[in-house]
Amino acid sequence: MKNNHVYFLVVLACFFWGVGFPIAKVGVEVIHPFSFAFIRFSLVFVLFVFLFKLSPFNLLLKLKDNFTILFLMALTGIFLYGVFFLFAVRFAKASDVSLVSGFNPAITALIAAIFLKEKVNLVMIAGIILSFIGVSFIVLKGNFSVLDFNIGSLLMLVATTMWAIYSVLTKKALVRMNLFETVSLVSLIGAVLFLPVAIIFGDLKNFIHYPLKGWLSILYMAVFSTVFAFSAWYKSIEVIGASRSSVFVNLVPVFGVLTSVLFFNESFGLYEFIGGILVIGGVILTNKR
Repeated sequence: MKNNHVYFLVVLACFFWGVGFPIAKVGVEVIHPFSFAFIRFSLVFVLFVFLFKLSPFNLLLKLKDNFTILFLMALTGIFLYGVFFLFAVRFAKASDVSLVSGFNPAITALIAAIFLKEKVNLVMIAGIILSFIGVSFIVLKGNFSVLDFNIGSLLMLVATTMWAIYSVLTKKALVRMNLFETVSLVSLIGAVLFLPVAIIFGDLKNFIHYPLKGWLSILYMAVFSTVFAFSAWYKSIEVIGASRSSVFVNLVPVFGVLTSVLFFNESFGLYEFIGGILVIGGVILTNKR
C-alpha cells in the first residue's frame, strides 16, 4: 500500500494522544487548565522554532498573509478544543473522555465532504459506521438501551466537533504554508488566546510552585502530544485527506482506555474489548483501497 509511512505516523500520533488523556488528567488536577494550556502551547512554539530552525521574520510574514485561517485554526483546534478537552478530563474519567473522542471521524468526514468536496464512498461509510458502533459500544458499556453521559463526556463531544472543524481548516492552510510553520503559528496564537484567561481565572502567577508531576505532564503534552503528533497529523491530512485521517482518531479511545487502566487502575471489561476490535476494524475498512 502506498504511503505506509504516513499511516504509521498517524497511528503513532493517535497513540501519543491516547496516552495523553490520563497524563493530561494528572496535570490539570494540580494546575489550572487555562494555565496548563498556555504553558503547553508557549513551549510548543519555542520548540518548533528551535528544532526546525524556523525564521522569525518568515513566520511574521506568514502570519500577516494568512492570519484569518491561522486564527480560526487556533480558535477551534487549540483554544476551544483545549478548553473543552482539559475540563472534560478534569470532570470525567480519562478512559471515558478518550472513548468519546472516537465520535470525531463522522463529524470530520461530513464537514470535509461539504466544504472540501472530498469523496466518501460506500466502503469508507461502512468503515465509519463500524467504528462509530465500536465507540458507542464502549461508551454505553455494551448497553444500547441506556444513554447516560456525564458532564465530562458532554464537554468532550463539543471538543471533538471543534477538532473536526480544525482538521478541515488544516487542509486549506497547508496549501499556503508548510506543516512546521502552520503548527508553530497556530500554537503561538493559541497561547496568546489562553494568556488572558490564564491570568484572570488560572493560577499562572504561582507557576514556580507547580509540582513536578504537573511539569512532566505539560512536557509530555507539548513534546509528544503536540510537536510530534500534530506534525504527523498535518502530514497525514496533506497526503491522504481529512476524512481518511480522521478515521484513525478512532484508535485514540483504544489507546486511551489501555493507558487509563495502567495509570488509574480502571477496569477493562468485555464490552471494551469488543468495542476496540470494532473500532480497529472500522479504521482498516475505511482505509482499504
